[in-house]
Amino acid sequence: LLSTLASQAAIAVTNAQLYAEVVLVNEYVENILKTMESGVVAVSVEGKVTLFNSAAERMAGLEAASLRAGPVERLPGALADLIQATLGDGVPRLQVERTLASADRRVTPVVCSTSPFSDAQGRILGAVLVFSDLTRLKELEDERRRAARLASFQSLASGIAHEIKNPLVAIRAFAQLLPRKFGDEDFRENFSRVAVREIDRINDLVERLRTLSTPSKPLQPLDLRGPIEETLELLRVRLEDRRISVERVYDEQLPGTLGEPSQLKQLFLNLFLNALEAMEPGGTLTIRLKGRGNGEAGLLVEVVDTGCGIPEGLPEKVFDAFFSTKPQGTGLGLAICRGIADVHRATIRVENNPAGRGAVISLAFPAAVEM
Repeated sequence: LLSTLASQAAIAVTNAQLYAEVVLVNEYVENILKTMESGVVAVSVEGKVTLFNSAAERMAGLEAASLRAGPVERLPGALADLIQATLGDGVPRLQVERTLASADRRVTPVVCSTSPFSDAQGRILGAVLVFSDLTRLKELEDERRRAARLASFQSLASGIAHEIKNPLVAIRAFAQLLPRKFGDEDFRENFSRVAVREIDRINDLVERLRTLSTPSKPLQPLDLRGPIEETLELLRVRLEDRRISVERVYDEQLPGTLGEPSQLKQLFLNLFLNALEAMEPGGTLTIRLKGRGNGEAGLLVEVVDTGCGIPEGLPEKVFDAFFSTKPQGTGLGLAICRGIADVHRATIRVENNPAGRGAVISLAFPAAVEM
């Protein structure tokens, strides 16, 4: 009997020690969650909210007490959709940008990541979502864009002066000779031809500059296949004349985005013309449209040509105003593309085609729910 009592006492002491350790660990974890700047939400496999930390309360404008043990649908929609998706398929979502509308009508841009958690046998027990406030980061991005635009004004002004001065020099030279050669019919015809050509050149420059400075119109939900196909139809005759074949590689299921149709057509027109000018007759223009992948919501457009590619060290410069690798290029086409992409919160980059000849211009658009 004494031996049994001693054994039970030892077990009780061990259990008490283990319980104390569990309490200590729980307090440690709770303190970490309380001091975190990121919001943390956990949901059980049954769809019940089991955790909603202080940062989540602050950003969502909700109290944990009103959510705990309640259904996941009580969470803000931007969070509930993501964590329910991970609960449903067990797939993490990484670095997804959303707009969080709080109960007090504050709107906060956030970046979210989700992950399922499982038991030792691999059965899903629930999912956790971590989200961070992007307000300051967005402000810094806006400041960076403003600084970049200010920095580009000097080169833009220099480029404008250069592009306008050349045709003016030609017109001035003819105008100086006009009093002495007015009676020369050949001279007058030549003067007229040169003046019209150079004035058209200036007018084309002004029109392109106006596109750069056009205020953005409100964005609306759309399917990117629309402006892409309309632009290809505009170029159909030119494509046929140069025997350029077009390959379309579109995913069947594509998320929507927000955009301004006329600006997007201008964007794709410039991209396709740039690709055409880079290719010899008989080339291939490939257009890929797919989801961004890696758990990111949004769309990826890739324009692939079979031209000579981008010279080494120049990919970062091709979007600068008045920078061109073509003898007759104005250097404004891709600069306009970057401006339109910025308005649509899309990122644009160019690289040489890793799978063969030519270049690849990629445009990553956010999904409509992110904007």
